[in-house]
Amino acid sequence: MTVSIRIDSLQAERTGENTPAEDVFFNVNAKIEEQKKTSSQVILSFSLLLETKPNIAKYSTSGMIFLQGNEQDISKRLEINPKTKIPQILFTVYQHVFNSIYLLSSLLDTPYPPPDLLHPMQEKIQILSENADIEATQPTVNQAAPPPQTTPTAAPEAANTPPTK
Repeated sequence: MTVSIRIDSLQAERTGENTPAEDVFFNVNAKIEEQKKTSSQVILSFSLLLETKPNIAKYSTSGMIFLQGNEQDISKRLEINPKTKIPQILFTVYQHVFNSIYLLSSLLDTPYPPPDLLHPMQEKIQILSENADIEATQPTVNQAAPPPQTTPTAAPEAANTPPTK
């Protein structure tokens, strides 16, 4: 199984001032759509938007995901994690773009999201079932997109994540 991710767009914007005393949370909006499917390859487009609460920074990226392999392996990568309601492939995409977002946040002197933002840990991340924008199209099953999710994280001190700037 081969997974290739191509970033076509990557943007960061400082939208406010960083106050060290404030807890910073991240809202995540993601969209994954099937572009092409064959018996051994699936091509998906993705877009990912991360915004801080309070309003300090906004990071957005988009691109393409290329999955090559047998149908069973591809289907496994496209499955939705029952715990998070997030497609497995989105974890891979986030891992791929995290370093770039980290570099941009360093240049802008803005908070960066934790590297494990999408991985739930009860004391760290609360998964909300309303006001969300994660959409996924599962090429192997023709069904509606899962309910949207908003994923705020706790302050870095409480979450044992690297400190934000």
